[in-house]
Amino acid sequence: MNRLLYLIADQLLAGEVEGARFQMRAVSGGRAGTKIEGAENTGLANNPYLSWVKKGPNPIGGPLPCGSYTLRLRASRANWIDLVPENPHLMWSRDGFAIHGRGPRGSDGCIVPMAPGELVRLVAAVSKAKSPVTLTVIAGEIHDRA
Repeated sequence: MNRLLYLIADQLLAGEVEGARFQMRAVSGGRAGTKIEGAENTGLANNPYLSWVKKGPNPIGGPLPCGSYTLRLRASRANWIDLVPENPHLMWSRDGFAIHGRGPRGSDGCIVPMAPGELVRLVAAVSKAKSPVTLTVIAGEIHDRA
């Protein structure tokens, strides 16, 4: 079973790939995962109600839209997994999503695991996968954001 589940509001990426089990804190949108203190937009980060916010006209993008994705390693970038949407028409005209490590920008919709070692372990498991690895993204448990 090569399936992962991402709960946006809960900041949880979990599942199994080629027998390896995963349960890690991961963030999405609002520059969450940035290494620059104070750069994260806490109202936008991990807020599934704002998945439609696209970077471009806005300075910061919202979290990954809910839906189903297939994982694909990007050969040109280390520790980078592209997310291919099952239905691109449900992406709010957004694209280019991935699972990648922390950096100066953080996330404008990509999934950013907060523990670098877990990302490396996930990339290794995906590289060994004998069948497609799928990801289901759901809102998760919605908490009071006030």
